[in-house]
Formats: sequence, structure tokens, C-alpha cells
Amino acid sequence: MEITDTLMPWSSDDELRWNSFLLTETGKRLLPKLAEKFPTLLDGGDVNRVLIRSGEVRGFQLAISSMLELTHSPPLPAKQIENYPSLTDDESHNDGQITQQ
Repeated sequence: MEITDTLMPWSSDDELRWNSFLLTETGKRLLPKLAEKFPTLLDGGDVNRVLIRSGEVRGFQLAISSMLELTHSPPLPAKQIENYPSLTDDESHNDGQITQQ
């Protein structure tokens, strides 16, 4: 497996394959197995160490969330709905008249 630093496109086929893998027996074990390696939070002591460890935990959470987000595309932006058709759109008016261009 080659790991590069270039951005590679993620297609809907990749989403389907990744989601299919996560639904297999091995896939169902993957995220819980990763969660076993979660850094433990510190309950007291040096403030800097607690902040660093909190950042490690947050980073780990973001990584797992990113893995789950790869199973679905982000929603497409909502299509603008216009109340009235454009005055120059002859097909939507269907009045037999053609606008001059």
C-alpha cells in the first residue's frame, strides 16, 4: 500500500466499499478495536499535561469521526426555489409568445 501526501478524490464507489467493509464482521470490530487505544484522560496534576492529553483525546475522536463520515457524502447545497419563473424563460410561461433576444 502506497501512502502519499497528495489529496486523492473520494468517490461514491469508495463510500459504498468503505460502508460495506464496516458492515462486515471485521469492520464491526475495527472502530471498537481502535477505541481500545484511546488515550486516557488525566484527572489532576500538571495543567499542561492535562491539556496535552485532552488534545490527544480530541484528535483521536476527530479521526474516528472522519472515518465514519467517509461512508456518506456531505449533503448537497439546497437548490434555490424561485416563486416565479424568469420573464425570459419561454418554456415555463407556455403562452405561445417568444421573447426577443
